[in-house]
Amino acid sequence: MFKPRMDRRRLVAAGVVVLLLIGLTAGLAVYSDGRSGTSSSYTVLAWNDLGMHCISPRFAEMAILPPYNNLMVQVIKRGDEPRLVASGITVSYSFPQNTTTAGKTDFWTYAQALFGVALPPGKGLTGNGLSGEMVFASSPFPHYAATGIPLLPYNDDMTWNPYQTAVITVRSSSTGKILSQVQATAPVSDEMNCQKCHADGGVGTGGFASGTPEGNILMLHDATYGTNLYDHRPVLCASCHSDNALGTPGTVGVPSLSLAMHLKHGSLPQANQPACYDCHPGAKTQCNRSAIEEMGPNSPTDPNCQHCHGTLANVAATIQQGRRPWLDEPNCGNCHDGSLMNTGTVLYRNSVGHHGVACAACHNSPHAWYPSMRAADNWQPISYQGSSGPIGQKCGACHTNSPDSSEGPHGESGGGGDD
Repeated sequence: MFKPRMDRRRLVAAGVVVLLLIGLTAGLAVYSDGRSGTSSSYTVLAWNDLGMHCISPRFAEMAILPPYNNLMVQVIKRGDEPRLVASGITVSYSFPQNTTTAGKTDFWTYAQALFGVALPPGKGLTGNGLSGEMVFASSPFPHYAATGIPLLPYNDDMTWNPYQTAVITVRSSSTGKILSQVQATAPVSDEMNCQKCHADGGVGTGGFASGTPEGNILMLHDATYGTNLYDHRPVLCASCHSDNALGTPGTVGVPSLSLAMHLKHGSLPQANQPACYDCHPGAKTQCNRSAIEEMGPNSPTDPNCQHCHGTLANVAATIQQGRRPWLDEPNCGNCHDGSLMNTGTVLYRNSVGHHGVACAACHNSPHAWYPSMRAADNWQPISYQGSSGPIGQKCGACHTNSPDSSEGPHGESGGGGDD
């Protein structure tokens, strides 16, 4: 069975992570079982559905993705037989360093034109804001969720921060008493580097010079495909190009947004082809941040995306062969042998494992699998088990007894899970 290993460089990175987390765990109660947090009776696992949520940096002319962040939470009552808690509690979220959207984006000015809905400032497309109560959902696994959070990569002091910290608070429904409180990373970045090629004078302008990368893209699109987008700004790309990320059907005969982007840019001369981090955040964001060898980056300038996804041309070719963007993606079985680690046709982010616990609850969001190179990502595993590896390496994270050695998440002794 292939088991990803950590080379010396990544071991050093993981060690730095542990040291950095000392500051994050300081001040938390530490219990006799080694756990830290506000309660030893509950294990609260919180994560983001994606390793990175991208948003357009500006919306006046063109929009690819709106502010739309999703948080997922599972609450486990610890015991000899731990159980998922689905009632009797309320679960809420907040962002202490990011409490307002004012002055951070022009999205709300153009939301009506782009998405056909008049949104109050600070409210997202599902009605959620930057704090609120999560709702319980039974599918694809029992969990509490907040969707469409209009999170932006700017703290209230306007520090650019693509790794926002969400605080998850679990209370008793009857008494209002706080039962547990944890933090999780909510990633969001506006680092889409279209200007690298499409700014005035760039190789991707077709000679147009509108003054903005978005304007040049629209003018080049009009000249190439006979459209009239520039005169009808702002334009939502997914209004014509189907996009499973937004759930838009697109226009018949027009390629999906993913196919159009990868096919067009993958057919350019090699010298003019963008790198993965030119479109997917990014040189500063570095959204692929797992420290697991083979899955994490090869270096800060080589995110190692092609190991799982292939080249631009490969991505386009698989879509042409029937793969559905965002819905058909690499799964754990591509590297791990054994049915207990193979999610099959179910996306990793929708997969469930050990006694109804989501795979991402223990292993973290895609592209941020534990251990992560970013300290804040590792807050929960370090709090619950003293290490930054997948939750479950120590059964005491959820169990108050010592389970049989065959009862690990992957049928392995001691809870299992690869580093």
